[in-house]
Amino acid sequence: MTKSAKVTAYAQVKEWIKESILSGEIPAGSRITVAEIIERYGVSQMPVREAFQILQGEGFIELLPHRGARVLSLTPQYLTNIYEIRGVVEGLLAKRSMPHLTLSGLNRLKELNRQMEGMVQEGIVAEELVKLDRQFHVAIYENSNNPEGMLIYEKYVGLIGSLRNKYGYGSERLADMVKQHWLMIDALQNQDADALVKIVQAHSEGAMLDLLKAMGS
Repeated sequence: MTKSAKVTAYAQVKEWIKESILSGEIPAGSRITVAEIIERYGVSQMPVREAFQILQGEGFIELLPHRGARVLSLTPQYLTNIYEIRGVVEGLLAKRSMPHLTLSGLNRLKELNRQMEGMVQEGIVAEELVKLDRQFHVAIYENSNNPEGMLIYEKYVGLIGSLRNKYGYGSERLADMVKQHWLMIDALQNQDADALVKIVQAHSEGAMLDLLKAMGS
């Protein structure tokens, strides 16, 4: 198997398992094994093991020594805990990034947010919007020189992105998101660290409340 085929195999298996968890086909709290997934999808052992590792990193499952994995329950408390941690970490990353963000970096942020603003105004809510939002935040945080903090931020990107694609956004959240992005850009331009941290944390809290509402929690 070539490297590209291998990557495609585990990525596909990961998506199959993820979709089954989100749909409830594989219920929260249940145990899944490598052998079960091999039989279910007709794939080999290696991509299943790799998919399990990634899904644990994204917060979908917990690996059990010699017993496969347990599907984590996406409860309101679990998601609240994730967002609370991310809010603190994102505030730190944004603050650390401020002195290193260049003019071209600021222009990149403005362009990304203009793209999002245009999509929101046209009523376009798609997976592309989720990707643009992530690109916006990464374009700030990658200047923090804090790889450990970035690992914490990235940990639940797959989980939150999948939930957003499944449940969407509330009617007011998208406009609020774009407005908060402009406020972040203003704080970055003005080198106002305190304002930036407050905006970033409010942004994270707003995202949390909107997602929980969309999920009916």
